[in-house]
Amino acid sequence: MLPFPGISGQMNLGVRMSTALQPVPELSRQTVPTALLSAALAACPEAVTVVEAGKILWCNAAHAHLFGYSHSRELAGRPLADLLPEHHPCTNGVTERPILDCGFPACQFRGRRKDNSYLQMESSCREFRAGKRRLLVITTRDISQGERRRVSREGEARFRAIFEAAAIGIGHFTLDGKIAESNHALEQMLGYSHEQLQGMPFALITHPDDRTEDARLFSEMAAGHRDRYQLDKRYVRPDGTVVWARLNVSLVRGPGGEPQFAIKMVEDITERKRAEGALRESQKMEAVGRLVAGLAHDFANLLTGIGILSDLLVAELGAQPGAQRAREIQLASEHGCALIRKLLFVARQHVSDSKVLSLQTVVEDMRDLLAKLVEESTKLAVSSAPGLGYVKADPAEMQQVILNLVLNARDAVAQGGGSVSLELSNCALDGAAASVAGLPPGDYVMLQVADDGCGMDENTRTHLFEAFFTTKQPGQGTGLGLATVKAIVTQAHGDILVESAPRQGTRMRVLLPRVQSELEWRGSEAHTEPSLEGRETVLLVEDDERVRASIEQVLTQCGYQLLAAANGDEALRLAQRHTGPIHLLLVDMVMPGKNGREVVEQISPLHPQAKVLFISGYGPRSEREIPDNRIFRKPFTGGALARKVREVLDASERSEESRGAKSGKKRNGKPSPRRKSC
Repeated sequence: MLPFPGISGQMNLGVRMSTALQPVPELSRQTVPTALLSAALAACPEAVTVVEAGKILWCNAAHAHLFGYSHSRELAGRPLADLLPEHHPCTNGVTERPILDCGFPACQFRGRRKDNSYLQMESSCREFRAGKRRLLVITTRDISQGERRRVSREGEARFRAIFEAAAIGIGHFTLDGKIAESNHALEQMLGYSHEQLQGMPFALITHPDDRTEDARLFSEMAAGHRDRYQLDKRYVRPDGTVVWARLNVSLVRGPGGEPQFAIKMVEDITERKRAEGALRESQKMEAVGRLVAGLAHDFANLLTGIGILSDLLVAELGAQPGAQRAREIQLASEHGCALIRKLLFVARQHVSDSKVLSLQTVVEDMRDLLAKLVEESTKLAVSSAPGLGYVKADPAEMQQVILNLVLNARDAVAQGGGSVSLELSNCALDGAAASVAGLPPGDYVMLQVADDGCGMDENTRTHLFEAFFTTKQPGQGTGLGLATVKAIVTQAHGDILVESAPRQGTRMRVLLPRVQSELEWRGSEAHTEPSLEGRETVLLVEDDERVRASIEQVLTQCGYQLLAAANGDEALRLAQRHTGPIHLLLVDMVMPGKNGREVVEQISPLHPQAKVLFISGYGPRSEREIPDNRIFRKPFTGGALARKVREVLDASERSEESRGAKSGKKRNGKPSPRRKSC
């Protein structure tokens, strides 16, 4: 029997548990086990208590201290329920059922301490007998620290899972600006592995233009002067590509408020920046378009008058004195016409006269011109793949594209000499390649112009196609060349890709959709007109007096019968009084009062056989339903006007001849008269 108070036995030494920590007296051989056991239970670091009929009969010091009591005597005789939370199963009828095995082998509960605080505990209990008495021995352990460690481990694991699975980049940075920890999203965004980023200073992968501002804000935060900041900046990946990121940086302080480390939340906003750039470019082009549209009509009228009159003056003077000055005026007017056309292209106010053509034919037409433009120190190589496909584009615009690209390549190699190559080939874009190019998958014809010149940095490439952007010296460029190229290529449903780096040359690739149609343009020589003279009657409706007078002179010299009107009402009266046929209505689109479309709608019922050619300085919305070949763009020269008028009338004659051939008749029963050049 164990020596518990009130329990006598043959081996009872009368050792009280409250004095068990005192030295044990010398014992006989027979009493050593009982005395040692009593002292050991009293000194045991594990909390032990003995319960009888629901009351604490005895407990050791460890049990008392665990529940916040200074001495085990404070618990002797108290109900066990005082140490358990309310409504605990062991508190129900504990006095009636003194022996409980519910805690074997273990149960967990929140033990009630002396100060009414609670502590997470675990206990084990077992029944034993002392004579006829039934007792319960309970051992109790504090598991709150282990529970805290478990919760901490679970929280850390949960945080690590969130940290790694987050779709946004997260980085832990030391106060000296080095990366201490990074998640998978940040590593993917920056293009580095986890190991490569460890200990790397963030300045090393920051774009040079953004380092100063980022370093300033971070140093202020590391010094404790700010707790957080936001910043849009660029990172440079290992392959040289640039990633735009939005940073939300927060400072983590220690218990005393001292800065410890920084957390950076990094969001990839590259696509958003591209969209913002595209929106800004669109808004800029819209503003330029409104400006150009407002000026183009008057400017085009002025240049048209100058161009036509200079043509007439050159023709009249021939080899007489002053002819050279007239030709210089003519050349200046042509340069002005080219400039206004570039502005209209950039402002997206130009409508192309697209035809199915081969780029190889366009290049062949320009070969002599290109050879003259490229300096002798520069080698020009031109090549074309066999079986080159056709594209649908304006031949004159394609010449402008090729000319601009070759001239830019020439300028890039001009200082040190070098080579320029122009290559034509077929290519097919699959899903991935098409996505990079921003085009739908399919077959394309590629025009590539490459040089081994000075190349361009990223900033230059970013602004390359912006209107009025140029790297040339003042007076050497308008900044409209590549902007015009971009507008032409986009209008032809293609795109232009640029590869360039400083001192590594430049490669410009124009991709145009390949079309499966019959060839419509066979080169400039195939389209020369043997004659521009005519005998037909033309009704001219133009509100600008100078333009009207100069057009009248050109067409009269070519032999046409002219009816000229300054507005729609006057044109209607002329059409009503004229008894003969009117073969062509040459009408300005934009006029005070009735516009060109309204004038044609009123006159066409009176002369249904009359063909229509609209004159326009720019492309308003009302022109969208008019075929491109029925709109003649200002500014123009006298020769261009004569060719266009002849083209419209001859197209009418060919159509009639075709219909006559099908019915077995000739037009008017006679062949078409032979015309002479005017």
